[in-house]
Amino acid sequence: MSSTAPPRRRPRRLGWRWWAGLLLAGLLLLATLWLLRGRVSTEFAGPERDGYGAATTPLCARRLYYGREAGTGLLCETRYLPCSGILGEDARVLIEALGEPSAVGGVAVWPAETVVQDLFLSDAGVLYVNFGSSLRWRAPRGDWAEWLIAATLTRTLCENLSGVAGVRILIDGESTGTLVRTIPLDEVLRPAAFSADG
Repeated sequence: MSSTAPPRRRPRRLGWRWWAGLLLAGLLLLATLWLLRGRVSTEFAGPERDGYGAATTPLCARRLYYGREAGTGLLCETRYLPCSGILGEDARVLIEALGEPSAVGGVAVWPAETVVQDLFLSDAGVLYVNFGSSLRWRAPRGDWAEWLIAATLTRTLCENLSGVAGVRILIDGESTGTLVRTIPLDEVLRPAAFSADG
């Protein structure tokens, strides 16, 4: 009696076509990743770096307001300033820029060494900015200069910072009295109150 066992099958070797297909699939995957590299979110890449490896802050176009030479109204200037997307940092950069000379001939009345002690945004969209008392005694004298300090601060912050609808100025945490002589500290300053025509 002979047993009929099935014939042994030899293991099949992978042919050159299989290897060529695997290589082609790998190349297609690499090409797809290369094409999508610009579309991948940068939050995974970390901060942008300059040529020396230091982190860089992106620049954003910002609208800064200065006084007109004629003594009436406002003059708008666009300037590229660092922007972090953090309200406090961006507000401080804008206020500091208001103390610098205008590139288009506007009148800058902000004292150069104005100190922002702190600031916070209320749920109603009012940005409370607490300045040191140096703002009061370093500010140029005159009703127009005082109006200009309030106008340039309000228009600049409200137009450049998301969610800010008005500004309240505090001096050393106090919200009573006046900025210098005429602008009350107990009121919310809104951009509509400070037209470009004065």
